Amino acid sequence: MLGRDKKGNAQGFRDHTLIAASARILGDVEFTGGLHIQGEVEGNIRAGDEGGQLIIGETGVVRGEIHVPRVTINGRVEGDVSAAEHLELASKASVDGNVYYIMLEMVMGARVNGKLVRMDEERRNLPAPGQKAGGQVEADPAETV
Repeated sequence: MLGRDKKGNAQGFRDHTLIAASARILGDVEFTGGLHIQGEVEGNIRAGDEGGQLIIGETGVVRGEIHVPRVTINGRVEGDVSAAEHLELASKASVDGNVYYIMLEMVMGARVNGKLVRMDEERRNLPAPGQKAGGQVEADPAETV
């Protein structure tokens, strides 16, 4: 349509792909732009170098790992989810796997059976518990007499 306002597409994704509820994909999926899953995907999902947005609808099922900058889940995921920008877990979301995120929005009713791990520079550079910054192990004060 001429003169139609394009502001609704804040990320500027021109290419959108729909996997319909009646579709079943076997194998890995790599995409750029937007991907909307209403059907079933058995394989890993990864956004290309230009980034992307993944939406898993209420009837959508993914069995595999997800590595996409912006993810919205309202269906089922069996595998780890890694969202480098924003992750939204809607009310019917079910994730069986670890969730790696920068920003997380989780609505009441969403379920995660795994770890929630925030990915940020400050936490990645911290030493493990019981170690100093140089990798040396700290003495336990209870053990020194």
